[in-house]
Order: sequence, then structure tokens, then C-alpha cells
Amino acid sequence: MSDTPKLLKARRKHSLLFAVAIIILLLVSEPWMTAGAFPRDCMLWLGYALVAIGAMGRIYCSAFIGGKKNEMVMREGPFAVVRNPLYVFSFIALVGIGMQSGMLVILALLVGAFALYYPLVVEKEEAFLRSKFGESYEAYMREVPRWIPNLKLWNEPEHVDAMPKFIRRTMMDALVFFLPMPCFALLHALHASQTLPVWLTLP
Repeated sequence: MSDTPKLLKARRKHSLLFAVAIIILLLVSEPWMTAGAFPRDCMLWLGYALVAIGAMGRIYCSAFIGGKKNEMVMREGPFAVVRNPLYVFSFIALVGIGMQSGMLVILALLVGAFALYYPLVVEKEEAFLRSKFGESYEAYMREVPRWIPNLKLWNEPEHVDAMPKFIRRTMMDALVFFLPMPCFALLHALHASQTLPVWLTLP
């Protein structure tokens, strides 16, 4: 029996626990940079762009993989240039969320957590895929980078057998990346009105 469901369950649990810790920190923190300051506005708008890129990228990937990740070695579209495009786009969106917070500390925590945790997740997933697909996946690992896309390898077919249900689920998942935007605005308003205390001012 595959360990993939267990890995997925553990990943969701750990991600939830980390998200709760970040939320608690945000409840009592405000950015050191004042609202409307040019550097903070730059971070904010760049954050919006990165979240949009990350969410749209995940949806685009889903048209290729369509729930078939453990059934075949996908080597087309985004999977032709990097082995884990879904995680790469999730990382891009995560960086965007960190920038929207206006706090470099939050950005560093998010990036650090991803850098520490997800390589371990990918190693376990790749070990499973190597055992299942053998040499075909070994060749894929040798030819396609794990994290940094090699755009020279781009290969986009004219048609793909997409699964609408899987794409719809990915779209719903991608909406989560947009939730911090109104939440940050709400937190700022609550702090400004002193409804919530500000115990920390973070760079």
C-alpha cells in the first residue's frame, strides 16, 4: 500500500499547525514600516502579483497532471522544466503572502518553514515514484531539475486529457492563497482601533 495518503495527511496537519502559529503572531504584531510608505507599498503590490502567479500556475499544472501523478511520469508542460511545479508555484504564492504582511520577519518564517519541510516531503514522494516507475523516473530525475526550472526543456503538447473535477479542486485550493489579503487589512484596522493589542512591531 502506498504511503502517499499518509504523507498528504501529515503535510496538511503540519501546515495547519504552522499556519495557526503564524496567525497568533500576526494577531499581536504590526509592521515596522508605516502604511502607505513606498517600500511597504512595493512589497504589497509585488505580493499581490506573486500570489496571482502562484495560484494560476497551480491551476495550469493541474490541467497536465489531472490526478495522474502516481499513475504515470508526466514530462510535459511545467513538468518538463521542473519536477515539482506545483510546489514551486506554491512557494511563489507563499512568498507573495509574506510580502503582503509588510513584515520581513513573517516572510522569512514562511520561506524558512518551506525550505526546511518541503524538501523532506519531496524526497519521500520521489522515493515512492522511483520504486513504482523505476528507470523511467530515474531518467526524469537525471534530466529535469527538482526546484529551479530549466526553461530550455519546455515541451507543451497541443492537447492534454484534462480532468475538470481535479482542475476545479485545484482552483478551490488556490483561493486559499487569496484569503490573507483581506485578513491583513482587517488586522490592520483592528490594531489601529486598538481592538487588538500590538505587542510587537516587526521589520
